[in-house]
Amino acid sequence: MKTSFRLKSQLSVSSILTVCLLSAVMTIFPDQANADNIITSGTTLRVSAGTTLVSTGNLVINSGATLNNSGTVNLKSNLNNLNASQNSLGSGTVIFSGTASQAISGNNTIQNLTINNASGVTNNGQTLVNGVLTLTSGRVTLGAYNLTLGTAATIGGAPSSSAMIVATGSGQMRKSYAAAGSFVFPVGDNTGTAEYTPVTLNFSAGSFAGGNYAGVNLVNAAYPGSSGSYLNRYWNISQSGISSFTCNATFQYLVADVNGTETSIWCVRVLPEPQTNYQVTNATLHQLTANALNALGTFTGKLPITDKLLNLTLYLEGLYNGSGLMRKAQNETGDQFSGDIADLIEVELHNSTNYSDIIFTAPGVPLSITGQATINIPGTNSASYFITVKHRNSLETTSSAPISFAGSIIDYAFTLPVNVYGGNVLLMVDGIYTIYGGDVSQDGIVDTGDMTPVDNDAALFITGYNPTDVNGDGTVDTADMTIVDNNSASFVSAQLP
Repeated sequence: MKTSFRLKSQLSVSSILTVCLLSAVMTIFPDQANADNIITSGTTLRVSAGTTLVSTGNLVINSGATLNNSGTVNLKSNLNNLNASQNSLGSGTVIFSGTASQAISGNNTIQNLTINNASGVTNNGQTLVNGVLTLTSGRVTLGAYNLTLGTAATIGGAPSSSAMIVATGSGQMRKSYAAAGSFVFPVGDNTGTAEYTPVTLNFSAGSFAGGNYAGVNLVNAAYPGSSGSYLNRYWNISQSGISSFTCNATFQYLVADVNGTETSIWCVRVLPEPQTNYQVTNATLHQLTANALNALGTFTGKLPITDKLLNLTLYLEGLYNGSGLMRKAQNETGDQFSGDIADLIEVELHNSTNYSDIIFTAPGVPLSITGQATINIPGTNSASYFITVKHRNSLETTSSAPISFAGSIIDYAFTLPVNVYGGNVLLMVDGIYTIYGGDVSQDGIVDTGDMTPVDNDAALFITGYNPTDVNGDGTVDTADMTIVDNNSASFVSAQLP
């Protein structure tokens, strides 16, 4: 049975209209091209289960009105919900099946939503789908608004470049999670050529609060600053209400997105900084993968940033043994460290304009008996920095000026006064400059505050690997006091920017 109403102006429901015809289809279509089908404030339009209501004109739900759909509402034109807050349209299915572009406006909560319009649908409001979003034909363009799928919502149809979510505006496609699980976000762009580039987020662990979501949008362009081999595409992934999570992410791209050599491209997270490298691209499937994520952000394909090498040359007064060699620090039984390691130092990179801002710290760096130390520096640190060296009982010492880290290998020597801030190094009898020893308390000055603990430990015949053993021979004695006394008498202190 099929029932049709032809309207001279508009359908205006002003109390309660219930459409309940067994296996029926009721079509409402106005004679006038600009007429709307309106549900007025304070009234309800009910569509019963098993019944289909077809609206050929705009369906307008006025503020305070309700569409209670337990069947199917088939829209050939636009949906405009004027209720200010999120408004449920019932437990049934809403279909957009026009031939010209359609729009869904307002804050609509829909159980099942079907898109079957090759001309597409524009999402002009905050839309929530709790059941099945079926993508049969046509693209849903989000613009500045979000399309959210509830915890039980799924995707139906066969998503493709002609049936997908266009998420290139500020709006996101969002998915709420009831628990750990996987979801494919059927997103892409329609910039010039429609391109389907979905994202899969697989949460293997996490805490999922009520109202949580993971959201996706994307940009069909290279991430700013990309060079060499990279993708002309990046994805912005965010979340709310999901904590302590572990997530694997997969990003599908097209061959047309590739600039340069595809096999050289890695999946990287560019935001938040610093850049994080994940896996090399799968050039067969044209996929990027980032596994074991504990934070989300902006992802793209580009060349990985590799670590830089910082090679330092320096000598410590307390361990210096002449002829460009240092002794190995001792403990009660012998060498504290194996191989040719004399002792450990700490290396810091400081902001070139604000020395108190420490950009990077490498603790426990081995220093060889020949005065060599090599540190891996994250490749994202490519500006100019002050280099600072610290040691357990030596004076904090800094480079004379900020040093450029633009290259992949940086060599620097603290063996000449011109290379040290304030020229603050000690000339030994063989012409070698060393970093001052004796700052046992690590307060930046050699004074009685250092002499007291050395004197106390010497009186107790303390042995082993201790800060008070300034010369590193394994015993605290007068040889250590001599270094502290000499530097204290010279008022030696740290010289810093």
